[in-house]
Amino acid sequence: MQDILKKLQEESYKPTLAHNHKGASSILIPLIEEKGETYILYEVRSRHITQPLEVCFPGGRLEKHEKRKKAALRETCEELLVNEKQVEIISALDGHMSVNGRAIWPFIGILHDYHNTYSRDEVDHVFKVPLSYFLTHEPEVHKMVYKPFFEDNFPYELVGGKNYPFMTMKRDLLFYQYDGEVIWGITAEITYKFIQKIKQYRKSDD
Repeated sequence: MQDILKKLQEESYKPTLAHNHKGASSILIPLIEEKGETYILYEVRSRHITQPLEVCFPGGRLEKHEKRKKAALRETCEELLVNEKQVEIISALDGHMSVNGRAIWPFIGILHDYHNTYSRDEVDHVFKVPLSYFLTHEPEVHKMVYKPFFEDNFPYELVGGKNYPFMTMKRDLLFYQYDGEVIWGITAEITYKFIQKIKQYRKSDD
């Protein structure tokens, strides 16, 4: 695993998503090395904030004129109560576009000397999953269908009536289940992208 992390670090990866999306966020995929095993650390959001008790990565909105990498580092330090010296950001992944059109910039980083600390204002608890689990388990995939919703005074007569074949959108929702925790939605999608990147490097070494 160390060889793969080194390749990620040396790649100097530049995300392909455009830079100027409003309301963009940065997140960190935190890796922890323990006894020769690599783990991904996840947060469970506090009961008192939006999307309570959902699994997520540390991260949040970019402040005005803030760089993406700096935002990921700042949010990680605030949420996990660590200092910047404990966070070694080694690479970036492709930007991820949420359903509501907001850009999310994922970074990969190693947490050093971490002792399960977190801000109780934002985080209910943390947990970690061995990287080997994701490498050997595919996510569950379920379909979600988005259908148009119309206000009461929508002018159906202007589009040919209520039977007009408005488009719907189908989306795959990914789910990982581990030790009673459920990783799904954007967090699962970003996890999956990261794992595919790892598998790509492993395959190139074969």
